[in-house]
Amino acid sequence: MNTRKRKVLDVARQLFIEKGFKETSIMDIIQGAQISKGTFYNYFPSKNDCLIAILRESREETSIRRHELIFGQDIKDIDILTKQIAVLMQINREQNLMRIFESVSNSQDESLRMALMSHHLQELEWLAKRLVEVYGDEISIMSYECAIQVFAMIQHTLRILIFAEDRYVEPEAIIKMSLRNIDAIIPRMLETKEVIIGIETIHFIKNNVEHHIMSQEMVTQQLDGFIKGLGPCDSKKGLEYASYLLSELSESNPKYFIIEALLTPFRKAFAKTTHAAEAREIANYIWRLVRIEQNDEQF
Repeated sequence: MNTRKRKVLDVARQLFIEKGFKETSIMDIIQGAQISKGTFYNYFPSKNDCLIAILRESREETSIRRHELIFGQDIKDIDILTKQIAVLMQINREQNLMRIFESVSNSQDESLRMALMSHHLQELEWLAKRLVEVYGDEISIMSYECAIQVFAMIQHTLRILIFAEDRYVEPEAIIKMSLRNIDAIIPRMLETKEVIIGIETIHFIKNNVEHHIMSQEMVTQQLDGFIKGLGPCDSKKGLEYASYLLSELSESNPKYFIIEALLTPFRKAFAKTTHAAEAREIANYIWRLVRIEQNDEQF
């Protein structure tokens, strides 16, 4: 995504927070971003598509932070899982996305409702797969039900505490408590084999989750274009990381352990620069590509 298009998203996000999604017009976004009407529609067919792109970016940021948290760690470590679950809540707070969710929660627009549903289902699918990683394949049939219960405990506990104390509550202690509760519930579920979220519901979730997967060729093309777009004032270390990643990804048998080790320093080398968003996007695509190659795409 080019810099100008990202600026439009930033302006739109701020307007949706300040004015509300429904109250913000496309003309408001055009004027705020200082672009023409044609440019806006070249980027986004509608205001809904603009919001969907904002949600997609938040998931992209969530995904890469989770990849970085788990890299080199024990995938069964509950403390790591706790931190991973907390990531989306942290991003929602940082980007003030809850204000946007509130402004569109009662929308009657079917495409918008489905976009929000897909956003939430992606989080559910991610946690269900991570719970299988922690507890083993034997809980696969009940993993989505467990994930729903974890999120329900977290969300309702946070809501009550915020309502009662009128302040933001750090979620990690609540997440840990919810995971401990699930840890106690799972043996009983395995014993009774009783589940409400059955195969048909799981298939519905899987069919309504949006996945953006890029081939190795597409990733290398984007990375090559990224490198060519760097100037003499850009990070020299970042250029070295990017060039090494491109070289390794172009090999017939890439050394994925080396690629993984370079992704975080590559991303951080361009943090707080005009290239930050694209560097994050590229790193995220490469993380997914590596996980797929390792038959481990749940992060």
